[in-house]
Amino acid sequence: MGESRRMTFGLAVLALAVTTACGDGTSASGEVRPALSTPPPAATVVSNALQTAAAGNKIVLIEFGASWCSWCRRFDAFVHSPEVSSIVAANYVVVNLVVQERDDKKALEHPGGQDVMDKWGGAKAGLPFYVFLDAHGQKIGDSNVMPDGGNLGFPGNPKEAELFLGLLDKTAPRLAAADRAQIVSYLQANIKS
Repeated sequence: MGESRRMTFGLAVLALAVTTACGDGTSASGEVRPALSTPPPAATVVSNALQTAAAGNKIVLIEFGASWCSWCRRFDAFVHSPEVSSIVAANYVVVNLVVQERDDKKALEHPGGQDVMDKWGGAKAGLPFYVFLDAHGQKIGDSNVMPDGGNLGFPGNPKEAELFLGLLDKTAPRLAAADRAQIVSYLQANIKS
């Protein structure tokens, strides 16, 4: 390949990277573009997570969300925050499945994701809905822990934070007291009283 063709090819790859940098089908300028490829089927994502969980003696935490969901972004911020990400990673294999996208972003959805969500108790739940699975794929908890049986989503007040912590206590038996305290500190700093 001549120098001129390599440079043109390199610029084309750079332009493609810049226009897809946001990863959600939105270019850096905010323009919606079609996804480069369809996300993998939800069943494949879950199967891979179960294999990883079995190898690491962890629990699978599947969060169902959508790009328009601000509470989903708060859940994602929690999972990836510098304060608690290592604690989460020590106990869980975290999987995000995209569901319930608006028409212009349907291509972001994991095929079969809504069916999986419905199967695990999220048919009537809002987003984010999350479920905890042991390494054999058996459900050990979900976010339907509100007093009326409704979906907790991500905690927005101290009472909801207590319910969320109860889920973590139930699903992360190796969670050390210091780690739990770190999660409490994060939640207290990031919820309204």
